[in-house]
Amino acid sequence: MSTLLLSLLYLFPAQVQQITTPNPADLCTIQGVVVKAGTGEPLHKAVVEAWSSNGKSDSSAAAAVTDAMGRFELKGIAPGRYDLSAQRNGFVTQEYGQRTPDGAGTSLTLFAGQKIPDIIFQMIPAAAITGHVYDEDGEPVLRAQVASMQYRYINGQRQLTSKVFATTNDLGEFRLYGLSPGQYFVQAGPAVQFDQPKTKQGYLPVYYPGVPDADRAAPIMVRGGDEFAGVDIILQPTRGFAVRGHVINSGCDGAVHGGRVYLFGLKGELNPIPPSEVHEANGQSIFEFPSVPPGAYYAFATLHSEGKQCAGRQPLEVSDADIDGVALAVTPGVEIKGRVHVEGQLDSNLGSFSVSLLPKNIFLPFGHWTSDPAKPDGTFLLEKAFDGDYEINVGTPDNYFVKSARLDGVDVLTAGVTVDVKHTPGLLDIVVSPKGAGLDGMVSKDEQPFAGAAVTLVPDPPHRGETRLFGFTTTDQNGHFVLQGLSPGVYKVFAWEKIEHGAYTSTEFLQPYENHGESVHITEGSRNSVKLDLIPAKDSNP
Repeated sequence: MSTLLLSLLYLFPAQVQQITTPNPADLCTIQGVVVKAGTGEPLHKAVVEAWSSNGKSDSSAAAAVTDAMGRFELKGIAPGRYDLSAQRNGFVTQEYGQRTPDGAGTSLTLFAGQKIPDIIFQMIPAAAITGHVYDEDGEPVLRAQVASMQYRYINGQRQLTSKVFATTNDLGEFRLYGLSPGQYFVQAGPAVQFDQPKTKQGYLPVYYPGVPDADRAAPIMVRGGDEFAGVDIILQPTRGFAVRGHVINSGCDGAVHGGRVYLFGLKGELNPIPPSEVHEANGQSIFEFPSVPPGAYYAFATLHSEGKQCAGRQPLEVSDADIDGVALAVTPGVEIKGRVHVEGQLDSNLGSFSVSLLPKNIFLPFGHWTSDPAKPDGTFLLEKAFDGDYEINVGTPDNYFVKSARLDGVDVLTAGVTVDVKHTPGLLDIVVSPKGAGLDGMVSKDEQPFAGAAVTLVPDPPHRGETRLFGFTTTDQNGHFVLQGLSPGVYKVFAWEKIEHGAYTSTEFLQPYENHGESVHITEGSRNSVKLDLIPAKDSNP
């Protein structure tokens, strides 16, 4: 599955942005220079942006383009805490203060009227991986799909995910470019068709240097500016099998049109199978995949009727024979009506709140539902929710936290929501409290403040399956960090010099470091402070 699809699992709705008009005398300025790492050569036309560290805005607070000397100036910035980034063609996008290409950056805390004149970005030239894709006879494969992949933590599990994609030309050549330094694995698959439907012959996706399993793939280490050549991959021929079935329309009234069935692999492999169009025959909505390589899939169907989308899914295992008679039911989903209350307030004017259902454990196409902003009375509507298990996420202002969530009177905040389209759910009643806790502190190394440390807040073990309770931030230029809007509970706080994205959500990863965390008991509305010693990069590698 692609990075784009995987990424849908982790998109949280933008939280409420409270807009204030600062005094002009309080506005801040950031100045600096962008240069090429290693040589110090000024970089012209780099784009530098400042973003609010609370992540509430979809637009940057300020942006500028460097001049011929690599200089930039960001003006008119309100006091607050910001992240900075620099982008330029041919270079790896960089956050200010990054110590490693894939590490967290350093936030800047700006006080009223402050001017910071000496920010330096040292940008790393992007790397590339090049090679060829051949068939079993050594002939180039046209339009083969190729992906660079890296290990990332998803739902607490370390697995390969796609980073950059490319397509081969008529010579079978590919070029994966824009890569940051690091370790990659390269996977190649056939063009977006399972090759020869009539002969049932095709190819399985394989990893460099030509193995079917990621565990046996050869890692490729690239440095900044590398052009790593000679990554030649021979696809493995295999027989494909037909998958035929029909879509059962359950409640999608009216004329049906635009139906499609998709097959999604379960192991993150490249998907060479185009969707099957649904057509009517003998009173049934028929679909057929003429040639599917062996493997484990989810069959996912969509139909459109009278402006509504119906969908359904089921697992499918293709082994060594054609499959007939797959019955794939689709429904219009269910509507979940709800209301958000602010504890202790009668008229809370909740027009900017939104509620999301986030899939648990597995990837679901079209599986992330977000309500429109709640009405002033707090009511909201989640439309077209389909079968599955979900976690509730609510966009809240600073210092707010979700205190309770009940569906049909049953507590679903911890357990999550199970949607069954055969049953219409009742009211989803959510209570948020303006008494979210705050946690701040200092991170030091050798008794000196450490800028750019990754600070992670981890709930106690019984609650480590609840995504909403985890927290992440970085220390600013003074080694200081702030986390707000925290739910009551018992947590551990860790400070890392280097940590893989999402690794702190993995129980297995955390086990050796439990004693390095600082325990903190957070109560409603409390303000807590901790001092943390840095976990050095050499001690936090997987």
